[in-house]
Amino acid sequence: MDDYNTVLIPDETELEIKKSRFINLVFHIEAEEEAEAILAEIRKKHYKATHVCWAYVLKTNPRRQKASDDGEPSGTAGKPILEVIDHRELKDVLVVVIRYFGGIKLGTGGLIRAYGGGASDVLNHCRVVKKQFSDRLQVVLSYTSYGGVSSGLLERDVIPVNEDFGEKVTLSFEIPVADTNGFLAWVEDKTNGTARIIRGEQAFVDVALS
Repeated sequence: MDDYNTVLIPDETELEIKKSRFINLVFHIEAEEEAEAILAEIRKKHYKATHVCWAYVLKTNPRRQKASDDGEPSGTAGKPILEVIDHRELKDVLVVVIRYFGGIKLGTGGLIRAYGGGASDVLNHCRVVKKQFSDRLQVVLSYTSYGGVSSGLLERDVIPVNEDFGEKVTLSFEIPVADTNGFLAWVEDKTNGTARIIRGEQAFVDVALS
């Protein structure tokens, strides 16, 4: 399964363009039903808004995506929002741009820039994380081996997610699936084959992006 980037925490920004107010929102979703529920709440809260335009992309195979101009000229709102999501290679993300009309028409090009700009603004402001498909591993080793392994992990820039010091040392890791074989070969070499490996379930784990 492929790694992907997403947004986990909802965020909001606001822009004013030629007296129109644009409220830009982003949400993490994992199903179309979640998007519909969020949009229903937004429409209820912003019932006086002129347009509630949106787009989302889900990490399905094949992936599902959808967009809405909500009454703006075709292709001037939902599509620009979707293109911003695609350009940033985000999945499981819903972006909503709400417009309160200010009395000045923006024209086709102006609308495309406004809705795409609103999507970019909120995605620039929010925290994006990488969902990394990983092997969950436990390495059980002797205290004699621990020192060498610990210093080697620092050199490899690998940090255990947990360390347990009992009769033996148990180190827990979340290793990208593509790196697992190389990592386990390194552990075997470092411990002269004495370490015991316990494999957990593979899963997507959150990795902060700088």
